[in-house]
Formats: sequence, C-alpha cells, structure tokens
Amino acid sequence: MSAFWDRIRVDESAGTIFDGDRRYLLMRPDVLMGMLHELPADMHATVLTALGRSARKHGGKSVAAYLHAEGPARLQQSVIDGAAAFGWGKWRITQRDGNTELEVENSPFAAGYGPSGEPVCAPVGGIFHSLAQALMGGAVQVTETQCAARGATSCRFVARSAGPDRNPQSPGDLTVQALSQ
Repeated sequence: MSAFWDRIRVDESAGTIFDGDRRYLLMRPDVLMGMLHELPADMHATVLTALGRSARKHGGKSVAAYLHAEGPARLQQSVIDGAAAFGWGKWRITQRDGNTELEVENSPFAAGYGPSGEPVCAPVGGIFHSLAQALMGGAVQVTETQCAARGATSCRFVARSAGPDRNPQSPGDLTVQALSQ
C-alpha cells in the first residue's frame, strides 16, 4: 500500500470514502464508460468533453489540496501516486520542448469503453490539465494525442502553454480529438 492510502478514510457504516474533505467513489470502469454505449454516437464527444471538464474542475480541487499540503516539489508525485492508488493507470510525466507530457498505461477509461475510433480518456485529460497548469505556472491547453481505445499501447497527452491572452476556462483548453495515433 502506498502512503496515499494512509490519508484515506473509509467509513463502511456510513458508506463513504474520503481524502480530507474530498469524497471518492469506487466504480467499475465498464459501468461508467458503458454509459456512452447507451447514448447516440453523436453525443459521445459532448459527454466526454463535459466529463473531462468536470474532472478538471473537481479534480483540480485535489491537485490544489496536494499542492497546499505537500508543496510544489511533491505535487507531481502525489498526483501520480493518487492516480495509481485509485485505479487510473500508471502515469509517467515528462517535460519536453517547453511542454508537459503524460503517458498512461492501463487507462480504466479506455479499458471500460473498449475499442473506439475516438479517444475516450477525457477524465485523465481533465486531471492532467489541472496538474499541468500548476506545474507550468499558467493557462494550458491539453490534447489527448494517443488513446489505447484506438489501439495504441498507452494513452498520451500533451499540455502546451496557452499564453496569457487565453481564457483558461474556455472549452477549447481540453481537446477530445486525438492528433495522431
């Protein structure tokens, strides 16, 4: 067990799981992502974008809490540890050419959805957006460039500086469409 689990409070009598004031839910990925298979195909991108933005907004609270509790030097590792502990796959983050890149092995979202013509890991992109913003010190744009649901061996994301003139809350800051495969 990682140190991450030392912070988790499970209260089975109340049916709750907490990390500080942030409540968590354990759910099978096929149940969550199977929801998309129940919707018309033309709604998938809208739902995935909304899910990614929600993960960015609410997961960003966890990123901020880790930053406050552990400081900037530990932030990246705390998010990586949390992702692994909660079943979000194995994350590797690198810095290259002024960008922050994330590779995810064993994405539960790709596994839960199954084969897809489009990337489906928008929740990972949302959390990564919040982390990259903290690491890069400003507004970023995140793109999922490779997805295991599209047949790749892992999922990849790249965060680029969005520049000072961009609105960090604009929908275009989290791109659902993959650039390459």
